[in-house]
Amino acid sequence: MILMYHKVFPSSPTMWWVFVNDFYRQMAEIAHKEVVYLDDYDPANPNQVVITFDGIYKNVLEYALPIMRKFDYPFELFVTSDYIGLPNEFDSVEPNSAFASAEELKELVQNKGRLQWHTRSHPNMKDITDRERIAHELSIPEDVKALDPDGFKWFAYPHGEFNDVLVAEVRKNFVGAVSCIQGNDTDPYILNRLTVVSKTSLRGAKISCIVASYNYGAFLIEAVESVLRQTILPDEILISDDCSDDDTQLIAETYVRKYPHLVRYNRNPKNLGIVDHFNKAISLTTGDYIFFLGADNRLVSNYLEASADVLDSDANIGVAYTDYALFGPRAKKLYETFPASRQGGVIGETYYQISFPVFGNRNDLQAELQAGNFIQGSSMFRRKAYEAVGGYKASGTAEDYHLFQRMVNQGWDAKKVTNTNLEYRQHSPGQANNVLALTRRVMFYSRALSELQQSKNSFEQSAIYRKAFALYKSYSYVKSNRKKPKKIASKIWRKVKSVFK
Repeated sequence: MILMYHKVFPSSPTMWWVFVNDFYRQMAEIAHKEVVYLDDYDPANPNQVVITFDGIYKNVLEYALPIMRKFDYPFELFVTSDYIGLPNEFDSVEPNSAFASAEELKELVQNKGRLQWHTRSHPNMKDITDRERIAHELSIPEDVKALDPDGFKWFAYPHGEFNDVLVAEVRKNFVGAVSCIQGNDTDPYILNRLTVVSKTSLRGAKISCIVASYNYGAFLIEAVESVLRQTILPDEILISDDCSDDDTQLIAETYVRKYPHLVRYNRNPKNLGIVDHFNKAISLTTGDYIFFLGADNRLVSNYLEASADVLDSDANIGVAYTDYALFGPRAKKLYETFPASRQGGVIGETYYQISFPVFGNRNDLQAELQAGNFIQGSSMFRRKAYEAVGGYKASGTAEDYHLFQRMVNQGWDAKKVTNTNLEYRQHSPGQANNVLALTRRVMFYSRALSELQQSKNSFEQSAIYRKAFALYKSYSYVKSNRKKPKKIASKIWRKVKSVFK
């Protein structure tokens, strides 16, 4: 697979401008492919990827290069020499965007870029048969050649089109060439490229995140926001509510309105309990990879990317598990109950790290899992593995432990994700915890009220207004009465609940 990009930028005025966040996601999606230069590319190898840019625009240096450095990928740069260091004023269809200067091209070369040729002036050469004109467009000025002594072996057809005369001349001057319209996947002089746009997905597997809530409206905002802040987003987020009687529904429906193509909401008409609730929630999703996030917990921002990366690495891995960091007023107390081998240290007197083992073989993994659980319930797992063992089942042990143990016993592997964390909240009725949660909820409802000013749904506006007003009063009350946190917290929630009776 050969990828073709033009511009990478924070905004996308046309299809040729790929959002920076989407470019990062796409680079993450090929992390387990073999990314190579065109010289090393084998079209018959489905695991190989070549990254190419046409232009070359300054924004490739500014926005794409830092991401390429992070992944340490090689890449190809097809240069049009007449526009080096100039704006693209010739392109009346596209917004203005400057081309990279000679010095900037050198910087790209120093960071694993390789310069290749894209003609002098970028004409559409499909109908040009004059060999003298073709020779001029194919000739590379010496000062441009000097920018990359190892480059300029490959050619890219401007506009992706060509004719037999042009191809014959290209064969005389280059070791290969790429197109994006007329080519094929076998002839090295007309190799096709995939035109990548922001919505292009390069991972075959879809990812579903299920945020499960039962009366966790107080923390739901933090949970959902931690998913929305991921370095790559899931393909879908389902907020699944097991018949809560708090404000879970109001919060969830606000997120659905704000992100209609990403977030959905399910409310069970009666409380199903963990097993039936989780199985139902999964049945409402379509992802190949699935993970649950308890609505009272949070994710470190690379959690999804790192976990999916592990599942992508090997089709036999059924579950990718992580360490977790305890937080909240009860975190220290719970941390001290773990054996020293699992205590990973304290971060800023706030997070208490619990570390789990890495296994070199399945026998050790299976034996350790038999002795006790170390795979936390928000671990990402493969739908195929879930279906193979019949999903969640009632048992005498924790539901997630039972599920993951059955996966491993059936032959699926479990692998640790070593560079991310679940943030696992330890509840407390203490004042500080409630003030923090109330602060976030007041801010959430204030924004929701602003967004609903033009809404015709007066009932919904009224419900959100009443909730925001009650929370605001509660928040003010807590801040002005700090001496008896447990009694105050209890009084607050009775007060808020009474608003909806």
